[in-house]
Amino acid sequence: MSDRDIYYLLDLYENNSSYESNYVKGEIRSTEHNRKRKREEKRKNRHLIFDELLLEAKTLIFTPNQKKLIRYFIDDFNNDFQYFHRRASEECIILAFMFFLKKIDTPEIRLERYRITKKYGLTDHVFELIICRLTLKVMHRIPIIPRQHTKDNHDMLIREGKR
Repeated sequence: MSDRDIYYLLDLYENNSSYESNYVKGEIRSTEHNRKRKREEKRKNRHLIFDELLLEAKTLIFTPNQKKLIRYFIDDFNNDFQYFHRRASEECIILAFMFFLKKIDTPEIRLERYRITKKYGLTDHVFELIICRLTLKVMHRIPIIPRQHTKDNHDMLIREGKR
């Protein structure tokens, strides 16, 4: 091996893009690396879909915090996206997240009044299923633990027959 070969290899490792900084032509990537790259591509694509839906649904106006929350849902449930609804498209699921936040602000919103919901197939039934599964996922992460909040021992007094 000559000195030129070493400098050539060093140049290959140092001048690659930031995404593929450790990759040299002909090197085989691990399956874990490929899975990670595909997950990241899907996540970025879903964020682009969300941006397009924001532009398409001009009548739905979101605050910056609401946009951050939708982006958080996309990032957080990136691996389990099809868990929400197997046959619904990604656009439909992201649109359900958007209408979920809108329904919190204004409960009188009706899905059938919006053209975008018909375009992407977001019906009341699909919306309800996606939101129920979303809350179920969140509830599994944060279990509800019963605690006694008051100093009132009403239940204990009734059980012991002192009241």
